[in-house]
Amino acid sequence: MTAVGVPGLGTDIVSVARIERLIGRAGERFTARWFTSGEIGYCNGKAFPGRHFAARLAAKEAVVKALGLPPDGPLPWRSVEIVHERGAPAVRLHGTVLAAARGADVWELGVSLSHCDEYAVALAWVVGRPAPGTSPTSGRTLGPVPGGEDTP
Repeated sequence: MTAVGVPGLGTDIVSVARIERLIGRAGERFTARWFTSGEIGYCNGKAFPGRHFAARLAAKEAVVKALGLPPDGPLPWRSVEIVHERGAPAVRLHGTVLAAARGADVWELGVSLSHCDEYAVALAWVVGRPAPGTSPTSGRTLGPVPGGEDTP
């Protein structure tokens, strides 16, 4: 997990066709395992849902990389939720992932998504609490990392 004031970065790229095949084969079993009901509703409401599911899956992986979570077991992927707030994607954490971020004093957590017909890519960044007497690197203070309920 990132130290005080030190940024963490994560990125991931996902094949849209691969996600579309998984959804085509497993349908709701796949989406319910990897996505929250809010993410599923958002993506299914789009003209090309596969692109949006792929972008959110890439974002979840990028967030995990940026947080530096230890790979010591299965990650509850629905604990990293990609939401749409004020016209842009944002991250909402739940459960053990939220607890880990709060325990590491994560101050800012953000994500950027992009997709085309073939691929979806995401970049996530994490910044720890600013050192005393300094300001956050982005020039804005978000306070403790935003989270949702303890369970999605």
